[in-house]
Amino acid sequence: MIVTTARKQVERLKEEAMSYITPLNGTFIDRNDRSIEDFYLAFGDQPLLVVAKDKLILHKQQGAEPFYYHPNVAFLRYKQWRRSGYDPFLAATELHPGDTFIDATLGMGADATMAQLAVGQKGQVIGLEANAYIAFIVSHGLANWREGDDLFIDALRRINVTKTDSLSFLKKSESKSVDVVYFDPMFDVRLHSPGIAGLKQFASYQSLTATMVEEAKRVARKKVVLKNHTKSDLFATLGFSVEKRANASFQYGVIKQ
Repeated sequence: MIVTTARKQVERLKEEAMSYITPLNGTFIDRNDRSIEDFYLAFGDQPLLVVAKDKLILHKQQGAEPFYYHPNVAFLRYKQWRRSGYDPFLAATELHPGDTFIDATLGMGADATMAQLAVGQKGQVIGLEANAYIAFIVSHGLANWREGDDLFIDALRRINVTKTDSLSFLKKSESKSVDVVYFDPMFDVRLHSPGIAGLKQFASYQSLTATMVEEAKRVARKKVVLKNHTKSDLFATLGFSVEKRANASFQYGVIKQ
């Protein structure tokens, strides 16, 4: 990976960029006012991380959408939840203050954010992300995002991002050690939101398996929840019960313990 800075405020950003070299096993290259295209010409198809004033921007290949952290739909969902007291994800997971929740497919962390809001300061949300670049950028974003009220920002800060694949993590977890385990497999996502197009280039597309579900059932005290496309056959194949929401693109399947 190549690490560089934005064109503006180079000297201020250079120290920050240099600090990312070791955790990302990267190489720092001075920007020298070069364009992103210039970097591709000089260094080929290596991932390129640009350290900007308020975010990290990851480029994979020329012409492709970059990946960067953004709360995505989380803040809109948060405001709607505060007004109405309802969110479909929270209705499916039935999280309570003090619960422990594993988001086994973290991605941009929107569901993890809603989960953290529900479990509160005494609860815990663990977000699992298999891709090291996504884990690093989302963790950085959660720690540094500043738009929103105190409750929303506090929720972002409390999410524990862990770079690992979900099966490995679940196998190492003690039985009945968390309340809810949640899966939202990336391979069925059809969203068009800030950062999502870039996310697709780096995300894991491993299919959810019966082994993963069995491990999740062993670890979860209350339930295992799966979000997937309405027409997905994973719900029936893997034993999830679905209370279908009318006219919804996605449904939530539940295995109660």
